[in-house]
Amino acid sequence: MTAGLALVGCGSSAHARPKDDPGAFAVRVLGLLTRNEYTRAWDDLHPEDQRVAPLAEYVACETRSPVIARPLSVKVVKVSEESIGLGNGRFVDSTAVGIRLRFAGSFTLVHTVHLVASKGKWKWILPSWRFRDYSADRCPGDPGSPPPSPS
Repeated sequence: MTAGLALVGCGSSAHARPKDDPGAFAVRVLGLLTRNEYTRAWDDLHPEDQRVAPLAEYVACETRSPVIARPLSVKVVKVSEESIGLGNGRFVDSTAVGIRLRFAGSFTLVHTVHLVASKGKWKWILPSWRFRDYSADRCPGDPGSPPPSPS
């Protein structure tokens, strides 16, 4: 799973806690990612992450390793406050959303998605290692090659 979600509540309107349920938002983003709908998922990606992973680059890189196993069910099992490191080294207060995914063959896992509030809306964040790969002009998980050139 590629998603990471964190929630910031700094007191300013730019970082005001959104009214939308963080669990529902995290489930929606994870659904987009597990269906390989990278363009739609990118729309809700945190602006700092969008800067290091522009849309064309993000979609081209993520398409190199598509998700092939679709979960049969998903359930939010935990929502908690924690500090999370953004890929640029800055730490923010966040809300971590633990989602249990059940796959064929009784395989289950809990994936934590991190949400950050930005301009009154939830935004998900890339795991820090993926942020660093994009920052270094590498596709995550494919360190030997640069991102594809936009067509």
